[in-house]
Amino acid sequence: MDVILGLAAITGFLILGTTALASVRKKNYFLFFTLHVTTSISILPILYFHVSHLRLYILESAAIYVLLIIQRNVSQSKIENAVLKPLKGTSNLISITLPLSGRIHETIFYPGQHIYLSLPTPLTAPQEKLRLNPFTVANLPHQDNHIRLVLRALNGTTDTLSKLATNHTPSSSSPSSTSTDHASNNRMSLLLEGPYGAASTFPNLLRYEKVLLVAGGVGATFTVPIYRDLLTRGIDRRRIRFVWAVTRTADARWAIESLDGGSGCEIYCTGHPSRPPRRKPGPAGAEHEHDDEDDGPTARLVRAEDSGAEDPTVLRPRIALHRHRPDFRRIVHEVFAPDPTSTGDGGASPGNVAVLVCGPSGMGAALRRQVGPWVERGREIWWHSEEFGW
Repeated sequence: MDVILGLAAITGFLILGTTALASVRKKNYFLFFTLHVTTSISILPILYFHVSHLRLYILESAAIYVLLIIQRNVSQSKIENAVLKPLKGTSNLISITLPLSGRIHETIFYPGQHIYLSLPTPLTAPQEKLRLNPFTVANLPHQDNHIRLVLRALNGTTDTLSKLATNHTPSSSSPSSTSTDHASNNRMSLLLEGPYGAASTFPNLLRYEKVLLVAGGVGATFTVPIYRDLLTRGIDRRRIRFVWAVTRTADARWAIESLDGGSGCEIYCTGHPSRPPRRKPGPAGAEHEHDDEDDGPTARLVRAEDSGAEDPTVLRPRIALHRHRPDFRRIVHEVFAPDPTSTGDGGASPGNVAVLVCGPSGMGAALRRQVGPWVERGREIWWHSEEFGW
């Protein structure tokens, strides 16, 4: 029996080690997570009976795990009337709006924090897997009086939420549906856990002369709240640079109103449109590029009046839209180049820069390569990176 227990323990550790390889995690994170949790729990009783002098530590580990489960379930808040809906004009973006109610209304949210969601079902229900994924809060909850999440539906958790959003969104072609039916059918109850994240320990970004915010895709759910919070706190807009790379312009429309009026915002559309946009004459001879998928003002792209070589498309009111990938070398140089007019006003130290990036790992690595030389030159830089992937 002792030999069998030993072989079982070795097998368990081999499973933990092999599934932790980057190739396995990236290909199927849900498999990695499931095997890690189940195998780790299974190994505890095996080691308990196999190695006598480990029993005290195994009991301690088991107790900590049980307390963690209790704490996570007790700390959850039930949110009624949560709204899930696909974002118009996008293929796989989902918006979730959670009203501030109950004890969650008293919770302090810091820009950039994330939460976990689950359904109010028994622990054995398949939907409980929702709690595997963290979701970044994409707004300022207490300022907007609700929590907003924007996620991209892929596999696993996000796919489950996508199906819920689709199933709870009535068809517009249904002649029997009414506005009242739409409001009621599009709402459901969710359990919220959190918020979590390092954002609560961030330094005061107002102390930095410049702040560079870079996002890729839904990574803007991290940078948009930080940008809005800085403006709310009265930072000079000239000290912020907001860079956002998306595949299609439609992927950025959910945040346009949040960025409305903000200078220093640049959106880079890296994808190739499937068809050329229809052009309609605009005021003062300007041209509008109109996307058939949108019928709102935030979709109107106005050609800049300046016809220079770097003539971008401007997304009203002062948000530049570029039809290419961001040039991090140029962006970093423009942010880090000494500003002769800067005197460190507002409590900011002259020359120091805060850089926050959220996006694919390749984006963070590319930006780091451009920021590195400025560190070697002695610039004071605070760096924070959050990346997609495992």
